[in-house]
Amino acid sequence: MKELQFRYLVCAPDLNAHGTLHGGVLLRWIDEAAGMHARKLTNRVCVTRFIEAINFVSKAKLGDIMLVTTYVTKIGRTSIEFGVDVKEDISRRSVATIDKIIFVSIDHQGNTVRHGVKDDQGS
Repeated sequence: MKELQFRYLVCAPDLNAHGTLHGGVLLRWIDEAAGMHARKLTNRVCVTRFIEAINFVSKAKLGDIMLVTTYVTKIGRTSIEFGVDVKEDISRRSVATIDKIIFVSIDHQGNTVRHGVKDDQGS
């Protein structure tokens, strides 16, 4: 499960004042996708710890299908680091990238805990 793909359809409520996909909506989708990937790997609740930077490459418009690909770049004791690529699914045009987004595994009280994922499970 080193790489997972998620798809989101750009709808009217997702648009900004310029009629293109709002960057904050795209960032939410990226965060959700990486969070689901972390959850599938760990079978635990994982939360966002760090997002390095988002590189917006091109615009997305109403009706576009965003293909969000998350991939494991590093596994720690309590954390998993991902990279993310976002493309328009039909044309494969690059829309955005994130080099580093880190999730940590937590217990029911919100404390970080070991997730139990071995490095070879992410590779």
